[in-house]
Amino acid sequence: MPNYNFSISNGSRDSVIQYILENKSQNHLFKVVDVGGSVGGWSAPYVDAVVDFNALEVPEPRIQQYKCDITHPDSWKDILQYVEENGKYDFCICTHTLEDIMNPAFVSEQIARIAKEGYVAVPSKYRELSRFEDGENKYRGYIHHRWIFDIVDGVFVGYPKINYIDSTNIFDRVANMDNNKSDLSFFWKDAIDIRYVNNNYLGPNTNYVKQYYNNLL
Repeated sequence: MPNYNFSISNGSRDSVIQYILENKSQNHLFKVVDVGGSVGGWSAPYVDAVVDFNALEVPEPRIQQYKCDITHPDSWKDILQYVEENGKYDFCICTHTLEDIMNPAFVSEQIARIAKEGYVAVPSKYRELSRFEDGENKYRGYIHHRWIFDIVDGVFVGYPKINYIDSTNIFDRVANMDNNKSDLSFFWKDAIDIRYVNNNYLGPNTNYVKQYYNNLL
């Protein structure tokens, strides 16, 4: 089982920036790609390529962009062709993207096809299980996120955000808006082992589903 050195933190990217800068200083050919990161974000000064659905607002000749729906297999053709001809990128950044998309396991597989190693970050369960208010509306976690991620027996596991999460108060004991617990991140090499709770089957009945989600406590 891979050891990813999982970290719960305030979301600082200092460690990954330092890692990239050290490698680039030792090897000017060290190439970095960001999957799901828009140009102009925190990674822009350090990356050589971006794989993202949104087009560049301001073209940057230094950065190669692959405009890509990362959840669709056909959208990866151009960058996979590049990798076939030039070899894998040395490092891949993927921060606060997997929780947004339909099939994070597929995207994780594609990331490992285009890069040798990398860094993944998602919101922590402490933040996703916290209560948010938007006027009269109240809900748990960020409304635009599809998944809650946690570490279960050393494995990176995704839990779909279903209505059960909003309908019960049991997760209040885990909810925590402390900035120092806002982010879950890890470095990986060769592959990203991501699983879905109960192999992506929410059943066979209500009691089983509750038990799966109680593992978040």
